[in-house]
Amino acid sequence: MPRRVSETDAVEAMLARGARPVERFPGTQLPWKCLCLTCNEVSSPRYNDVVNKATGVCSRTCRSRKIAAKLLRNGAEACAIMLKWGWDPLVDYPGAGKAWPSRCIHCGVIKPKKLAHVQKGRGGCTNCAGRDVSDDVARKVMVEADLEPLVEYPGSLQPWLCRCMRCGHIGTPTYAKIRARGHQCWSCRSEKIANALRLDEEEAIASMLEKALDPLVPYPGRTDLPWKARCMKCEVVLDPGPTLHNIRGPQGGCATCAERGIDPTRPGYLYLVVHDGYQALKWGIANIDQRLTQHVSQGWQVAARWNFELTGDAWALERQIKAWVLGQGVPRALTADQMKYGGHTETAYLTDISLALVQAYVVSLTGRNPEPPQTA
Repeated sequence: MPRRVSETDAVEAMLARGARPVERFPGTQLPWKCLCLTCNEVSSPRYNDVVNKATGVCSRTCRSRKIAAKLLRNGAEACAIMLKWGWDPLVDYPGAGKAWPSRCIHCGVIKPKKLAHVQKGRGGCTNCAGRDVSDDVARKVMVEADLEPLVEYPGSLQPWLCRCMRCGHIGTPTYAKIRARGHQCWSCRSEKIANALRLDEEEAIASMLEKALDPLVPYPGRTDLPWKARCMKCEVVLDPGPTLHNIRGPQGGCATCAERGIDPTRPGYLYLVVHDGYQALKWGIANIDQRLTQHVSQGWQVAARWNFELTGDAWALERQIKAWVLGQGVPRALTADQMKYGGHTETAYLTDISLALVQAYVVSLTGRNPEPPQTA
């Protein structure tokens, strides 16, 4: 059975190790408030840790000094480590944990590096890695890939609103993807896919009939062109009709019969709505006016609307708005449970960002004012 430690013995043991207790002895396993005789600061070591584990009596300044002493390096040793990892220090070693201005020996760029980061392998040169990109450099890369940036450079992995210089389509590729793969455009890509999937008239008609669509005019010759047809389920005449490219997907060809979805090749619109109860703003896109009707039925009010010949263009702007709002540090306002018809990820509280500010931003992107607000 271990010997019981008396308070007198405990006090003598702590004094011998450089600390004077300032309260009654609580026991060997409990924190004991003591005054360090070296730095004159109060801490709460445990008797058992100090006497049996030799952890020291002070967890304040004395402990920090011990850690600093272990990490202390002389200037020559620190410089050698920096040079080993590709950095040439420009000033004397400032000490552990401090930024040290150094020049990359490979590209010559000057960066404030920390010795601890460098020797742990986290001190690589971002310029050599291609991650230091200015707006001018990024724009040059985009223009060389036939893309005209419409807003300032947002970062290598963020959607960047651009106009395709080949077809005029507005999209949101990322700088990183363009730098790695070259020209990226949804519209141009669709053209390539359509050409690759082109069918003869017999195969095209068979594809339409499989989707219960009766063609009313000859095959237009391409999978991406509208084809006037009659729905064999509801007898609705579709003019303009669906494209073969779309009906070969899961959504079907008749807007009346098919599951709801957004066709980027058809006319659509971008909208802003507000909710007085939630004090929230929402932006979104749609092909059909029923989308606004759904929101109005849930207490939303239509604030602005911009029509587009291609919903794909509206979709690109919607992505840009979302990236811009998040870039302002504005959090998402509502949850999926609060949005019966979906779209909660495109919401923000009006206290975080105003309707006027978002509307002005959209006007700056589109170059035109919204159409008069309307509901279906």
